[in-house]
Amino acid sequence: MNKLKIIVIATLFTASTASIAFAETPADVSKGERAHKMHERMKAADKNADGKISREEADASLPRIAKNFDAIDADKDGLVTKDEMRAFREKNGGGKARKG
Repeated sequence: MNKLKIIVIATLFTASTASIAFAETPADVSKGERAHKMHERMKAADKNADGKISREEADASLPRIAKNFDAIDADKDGLVTKDEMRAFREKNGGGKARKG
């Protein structure tokens, strides 16, 4: 019986230690990965390579940007820039604007 208790305690300790290690993963790493993926998706969607996303480019391959295009396009020039997307994301609480 004592051996079983030791095994259970050791297992629980190992599991809790592992969960703490995962919880301490820096948020910047996942943020950086998300930013890199988004950059790659924008680059692929930017068919005319002007560094901006038109409504047509968003409609074709960036549905979340297309859905919020008018709100993201702060200067209302019909194009979304990285700066406009960053400002929109910050204004709407980081990644929370991605819902829907």
